[in-house]
Amino acid sequence: MRWLVGVMLVLVLVVPTATACETEAARLLSGKFPSPTGISPDKDESIREAVRLGSIGQETARHTLWRVLMGEVLTEEEVAAEIDRAMIENGSNPDWPSFETIVASGSNGAIPHGDPDNHGAGPKVVEIGDVVVVDLGARVNDWVSDITRTYSVGPTTNETIIEVYMAVYDAQNLTFPLIEAGTPAWALDDIARTHIEEQGYGDYFIHSLGHGYGVCVHEPPLLSSGTDDPLFGLSYNQQPLAVWDAITIEPGIYLDGWFGVRIEDDFLVNQEGHEFLTADLPRDLDWFMIKADDYSQSDLGSTDGSDSSDASETLPFPIGMVQTMMLLTIVASAFVRNENEE
Repeated sequence: MRWLVGVMLVLVLVVPTATACETEAARLLSGKFPSPTGISPDKDESIREAVRLGSIGQETARHTLWRVLMGEVLTEEEVAAEIDRAMIENGSNPDWPSFETIVASGSNGAIPHGDPDNHGAGPKVVEIGDVVVVDLGARVNDWVSDITRTYSVGPTTNETIIEVYMAVYDAQNLTFPLIEAGTPAWALDDIARTHIEEQGYGDYFIHSLGHGYGVCVHEPPLLSSGTDDPLFGLSYNQQPLAVWDAITIEPGIYLDGWFGVRIEDDFLVNQEGHEFLTADLPRDLDWFMIKADDYSQSDLGSTDGSDSSDASETLPFPIGMVQTMMLLTIVASAFVRNENEE
């Protein structure tokens, strides 16, 4: 049995990370799998479920950032922990994440993968008024999702922020009708990049339009207009999209020292064209701007798990368990004293 434990330990240690991940084909040849029988065969269903869990992660992210708007002090790392907890509680693999959740606020959002010294989510406190890029993924069986949304902590009237957001949003929309088998991957990038250039932000779209994903979060094909992309660790290829591809569409604009915007959605390429997996997760301007009335105070919850509707709310001061026991002790002592005096 000792040798089996040793093998399992080695397998845990060689599980790839998002920054150094073999393609699923390489993993298939190498035999390095967390599943005892190899890659799970139910790829599309697993990816659909991973996308569902990723959507829960984004909804959690938005609500947690609303808590910042309501006055809570939270760091990027703490927001990421809330997101990870929600995805794991709903079924994402806790031992082999898709990748480390990125929460990049303010000027960190102008770095595509966030704080480089803290795996994308560090000690920076998220501030009211920050534009925050949240990039996350879940894993179900052996398959991942990869979803990005950008949020403004509080509504903004800043023309540049709104203009950048809409440039990214519209660039995405232009590519969707052409996601089908046979479309050259570079063509989608060219369409989105041309639009962003026309809006005056071409120099700030500093990575490819998207990439494939599967067992690893970054796999071929690379949706690039003709160059390798070190950010994704992928090389340019001239192959068209194929019916077995799972791809992301994620244009982004990054204004150094200020903020960044990226919106990323997941697709399965199929015989009919494509399946828009993240279609139900909002990404419009209204979803981008978090407002005070988006959630109710009851949604804030309690950090210690207690019920916020406790009867102690009707008292002029808060009473916890210790205080309650002290009051009961005082009352009991007074009662005994009265009994003895009588």
